[in-house]
Amino acid sequence: MQAVKYKWLVSREQAEPFIVVRTEQGFDKIKLLEQAVSLKLGRKTCVGYYRDGRHFECPKSMPVKSEWHCNECRLNDDYFLCIQCTGSECLNTKQREDCSEQIYYIYLAAFSNILKVGISIERRITERLVEQGADLGALIALVKDGKEVRLIEQQICKKLNIVDRIRGFQKHELIFGDPNAAAINILNAVKKLKGNGFDKYTIKPEIHDLRPYYRLHNVVGNPQRVDVTDNLTINGNIVAAKGNIIIFENQGNFYSLNSHELIGRELVCEVYASV
Repeated sequence: MQAVKYKWLVSREQAEPFIVVRTEQGFDKIKLLEQAVSLKLGRKTCVGYYRDGRHFECPKSMPVKSEWHCNECRLNDDYFLCIQCTGSECLNTKQREDCSEQIYYIYLAAFSNILKVGISIERRITERLVEQGADLGALIALVKDGKEVRLIEQQICKKLNIVDRIRGFQKHELIFGDPNAAAINILNAVKKLKGNGFDKYTIKPEIHDLRPYYRLHNVVGNPQRVDVTDNLTINGNIVAAKGNIIIFENQGNFYSLNSHELIGRELVCEVYASV
């Protein structure tokens, strides 16, 4: 089977990450938290594309490196071009009508002393913040039209001199973030935006503490980062997950890996027991 996606399901009470895999029978989900597992990894190939709500396998099973899609599947995908959008012009005109009617949140996500800006459709905002793995998240604006919201996102990026992407190695280094630094950064950013042309979009900030979702109380000490490679076998109890960083324990030692590096890989998963 092939790992094709990493997702979180979030409710008021809890959040659960899982890996979506494609098998000969179709798609399935592998639960991660509180499982004793053995993951055996193989080669990495393109995960295919979505067209009209359906998933299609890569027609050539093209090998890929750091990316998830080959160039052919990127061009065939209904929404890949939307990911590249900066708001200056529409890159995916066939989706423009739906995009113009969609409602989006602009959020600030704080990773200890690092702050990023991002956007999410209204119904997925909590999942999006948890997927990011931020310590705190703040909803700062509500905007109609995907093209418009991308433009405002880039303006906020420049105004606050912050990023719109956090790399996996940075998230590993900030697993145990400083919530005080995170809160201060968010409050200072909101204050700086007031009266600078953003007032017609901004809302009273809703700050969310996301740390309880991650189960980091199960992790004693800083985990060692694992580099995902071909033919790697991972054994242990998965005890926590912060965004896309999975943390597992083996013989009293803690390790972390970036789940995004699993996507596209052949995967053999054995679940031994709940822990």
